[in-house]
Amino acid sequence: MDTILEARLQTQQRNTQNSQETSLWSSGFGMKLEAVTPFLGKYRPFVGRCCQTCTPKSWESLFHRSIMDLGFCNVVLVKEENTRFRGWLVRRLCYFLWSLEQRIPPCQDAPQKIMESTRVQNVISGRVPGGAGEGQVPGLVKKEVQRILGHIQAPIHPFLLRLFSWALLRFLNCVFLNVQLHKGQMKMVHKASQAGLPLVLLSTHKSLLDGVLLPFVLLSQGLGVLRVVWDSRTCSPTLRALLKKLGGLFLPPEANLTLDSPEGVLARAVVHAAMEQLLVSRQPLLIFLEEHPGAQGPRLSALGQTWLGLVVQAVQVGVIPDAMLVPVATTYDLVPDAPCDVYHALAPLGLWTGVLAVLRSLRGWGYSPRVCVRVHLAQPFSLQEYTINARSCWGSRETLEQLLQPIVLGQCTIVPDTEKEQEWTPATGPLLAFKEEDQLLVRRLSRHVLNASVTSSAVMSTAIMATLLLFKHQKLLGEFSWLTEETLLRGFDVGFSGQLRCLVRHTLSLLRAHVALLRVHQGDLLVVPRPGPGLTHLARLSAELLPAFLSEAVGACAVRGLLAGRVPPEGPWELQGIELLSQNELYRQILLLLHLLPQDLLLLQPCQSSYCYCQEVLDRLIQCGLLVAEESPATRSSSCSSCRPLPRRKGSLSVQTEILPSVLSGPSEIWG
Repeated sequence: MDTILEARLQTQQRNTQNSQETSLWSSGFGMKLEAVTPFLGKYRPFVGRCCQTCTPKSWESLFHRSIMDLGFCNVVLVKEENTRFRGWLVRRLCYFLWSLEQRIPPCQDAPQKIMESTRVQNVISGRVPGGAGEGQVPGLVKKEVQRILGHIQAPIHPFLLRLFSWALLRFLNCVFLNVQLHKGQMKMVHKASQAGLPLVLLSTHKSLLDGVLLPFVLLSQGLGVLRVVWDSRTCSPTLRALLKKLGGLFLPPEANLTLDSPEGVLARAVVHAAMEQLLVSRQPLLIFLEEHPGAQGPRLSALGQTWLGLVVQAVQVGVIPDAMLVPVATTYDLVPDAPCDVYHALAPLGLWTGVLAVLRSLRGWGYSPRVCVRVHLAQPFSLQEYTINARSCWGSRETLEQLLQPIVLGQCTIVPDTEKEQEWTPATGPLLAFKEEDQLLVRRLSRHVLNASVTSSAVMSTAIMATLLLFKHQKLLGEFSWLTEETLLRGFDVGFSGQLRCLVRHTLSLLRAHVALLRVHQGDLLVVPRPGPGLTHLARLSAELLPAFLSEAVGACAVRGLLAGRVPPEGPWELQGIELLSQNELYRQILLLLHLLPQDLLLLQPCQSSYCYCQEVLDRLIQCGLLVAEESPATRSSSCSSCRPLPRRKGSLSVQTEILPSVLSGPSEIWG
C-alpha cells in the first residue's frame, strides 16, 4: 500500500511540473508573432561572390552593385498575380493554375542519340580494349546499353511533373513559414543562363528534401526542369522510378566495377554519353557535393565528384565549349525530420515511407511553429576559366612521401611546404577511370565550390540560440544580439530579423522540444537544454556557426597546444598571465593543424596559400583580444615575435594566458 501511495505521489508531482512548464510556454509564446524576414540591420554583407584569383573575368562580368539592393522574395507565395487569369475562382485555384503555366521543355530523343554516340559505338563494336563488345553479339550489347540507360534516366513525364509541383507547393506552404531567395542572386544566375551554356548547380546537402526543393525553386523562377543527381543507396526501386520520371539521374552500379571489367567499361561509356547529351541539350543539372545526411566518413561525396568529373571531361574534350558552375546551399531553421533508418541504418528510403513522413509533418500543422528556409545561389563562374587558371597555378608538386620522409628520418625539422604538397586523397569508384591530373582538378574544384557554398550560407537564429544554450549563457537577449553582430562582422549573412525579444521567443518556440523553461526567483525564466537527445540536436545546430569562427578556433587550438606542453601532465593550469610564444612557433603549430584536420572541414580554398591562412589566423586572434603583438626585449635584435598581455605597444604581438584554460569552453571566452 505504501508503495502505491508513493507512486501516486510521484506521478502527481510530475504532472504538476509538466503543467507548470506548459503554462510557462503558453504564457511566454502564446502571442501571434510576425513573420521573421531576412536581416535588415545597419550592416548586411552580400555573400556569394566567386573567387577573384581563379575566375577574375566571371567575378567582374556576372555581378553589378545594384543587385545587392534587390531584396528577397518568398518563392512559395503564389497569388492571383502570378497567373495569367483574374477572378474569384482564380484566387482559390491559383496553385493549380500556376503549376499548369510552368514551362516544361519537350522531351528529346536522348536514348537514340546516346546509342549513336562515338564512345558507346566503340564499345559495342569491340574497338575498346576490354570492352563489352569483344567476342559478343552486338545485339546483346545494345540491349545491355538500353538496360544501363534505363537505370540512369527516364523520359520526363510533364503531367506527373506538374501534378507533383502542385502538391509540393501546397506541402511547402503548410510546413514552412517561407522559402526565401535573394533576387540579386537569382538575377546573376539568369544572366549566366543567357550565355547559351549549360548550368551546373553544385549544392550542399542538409536534408533529403533538398532534392525536391531546389528543382521546385528553379522551376518557379523560369530556369526549366532541373536534372537532379540522386544516390541509389538512399532510394528504393519504386522511389527511383518516380524520381526518374521527375528528372532524376542515378549512377548504375556497374560503373563502380574495376577498370578491366567489361561491364564497368560499358557502363562508364553509357554514363559519359548520357552526360554529354544532357549538357549539349543545355538542361540545368544539380549535383550534391556533400554526402547525404547521416552518412559517416568524409564530407565531400565521391558520387558528387564523379558526376562533376564527367562535366569537366565533357568540357576538356570539346563536347561543349564551357559550363557555368553555380554553388548552392540551403539552410533551415530546423532541418526537416527523416525516418530513423535513413540516418542510422542507411536503409533505402521507400515511397510509402516518404508519404508517411509527409503525413506526419502535415499532422503537426497548426500546432507547432513553422520554420523558415533560405536558398542561396552564389555567383556563377566559368569552368573553362577556372581550369586554365588552376592548372597554371599548380607549379611543381611533390608526393606526400617525398615531403614527409626527411622529417621521419630526422634529416629535417621544417614543416612541409604545403604549397608544393601533392594531393593524396584516394580516389574511389568511377574517379579511378580519370587521369591523375583530372582527379586532382576535380578534387580541388570540389573543395573550392564547397567553400563558396558554405560561406554563402546564412546563419539561422536556431544555430545562434543553440550555441548560447550549450555554453550556458545567462543573458540570452544581450548575448544573442552580440553573437549576431560578431557573425555579420566576419562576412557571414544571417537569415532572420525583427524585434529582438520577439525573435528570441520565436527561436525558443522552435527549440521547444529540446529546451526547458524553469521559473526562478523574482519572476525570471531560466532556459536550459533537455538532457539526452536534446543536447545532441543542439550540438548539431550549433555546428552551423563553426565556419564563421573557424579561424579563431584553429588559432585557439594552436595556442592551447603550445601552452599545454609547458604544463605538467598531471598538474593543473598554473600559467600566471605572461607567456612568451614566438611567432614562428605559432606558425608551425597552425601548419601542423592544417595537415592534421580534414581539408573539407577547414574549408580552405586550394588557391589560398597556407602561410597566408596562418597570418589570417594570427590577425583574427589579435583582433579578438586573445593575442597582443609585442617584440620581446631579449629578442629585439633578432626580430622574433613574442606573446605578452596588455598594455599593447606599437609593432608587437602578444598572448593573454589567463583565459586559455577555458579557451575551448565557449565562444564568449574566445571572441568576447
